[in-house]
Amino acid sequence: MTKKYDNKYWETETPETVEFGNGNFMRCYDIAGKLQFGIKFKNKAGEEVFQVKFVLDRGALFSDDEAASYLRGTIDDWEELMEKQRDDD
Repeated sequence: MTKKYDNKYWETETPETVEFGNGNFMRCYDIAGKLQFGIKFKNKAGEEVFQVKFVLDRGALFSDDEAASYLRGTIDDWEELMEKQRDDD
């Protein structure tokens, strides 16, 4: 039986992974142009598992004139809000 997909980007490229918050992660595949978001947990065998919840596709994001700048602006706004919150604490 042949695999349905022979060239899965997550099998052919080593990602850069950033863990944040409580068991969350972000993983970047530069060549494939994919940014994965999800959760990390231990399965019943005690192995660490990364479960992908959402994938942001570079091609799709930049196919619209507003999407990338909107995302960039939202991240900048959130960062400013978090910095202000830290300063207030």
